[in-house]
Amino acid sequence: MIPTFQWNSAGITVAGTVGIPGTMANQLYGPMGLALDSSNTLYVADWYNNRVQAWLLGASTGMTVAGDASGTPGSDSNYLNTPADVAVDSNGNIYVADTYNHRVQFWARDASAGTTIAGTGKHIYFQKTYL
Repeated sequence: MIPTFQWNSAGITVAGTVGIPGTMANQLYGPMGLALDSSNTLYVADWYNNRVQAWLLGASTGMTVAGDASGTPGSDSNYLNTPADVAVDSNGNIYVADTYNHRVQFWARDASAGTTIAGTGKHIYFQKTYL
C-alpha cells in the first residue's frame, strides 16, 4: 500500500505577521533561508530587513541575532546587506550568507558583530574573453 498525503491548506504562522511586512520585532520582510536549532528556535534570514531573526518556539515576536534590528543595511561587521540564508551550529553560533556584501559571516552566540569567514566583501567583475 502506498501512503497518501494531503497538504494542510489552513497552515499556521510561526514567525512574522501575515500580509504585513515591516521592521518591528513581530514582522519580517522577505524571509529567505531558515534554520532550526536543537531547542526548536527558528532562525530566519530576513532579506529586506538586513537581519537574522530568532523566534523561540511559541513566541509572538522575534529577536535580532545578526544585523541591525532597525533593518538598516551596511558593510561593517555589525551589519548585513540582504542575507539570503542562515545556518546554526550545536553551540548556537550562526552563519549568514550576506548576499550584497559578498561574504559569509560567522556570528558567535550573543555576539554584537560578525566575522567574515568567506568572501572578500567586494563584488568581482570578470571581463569577457573574446577569441
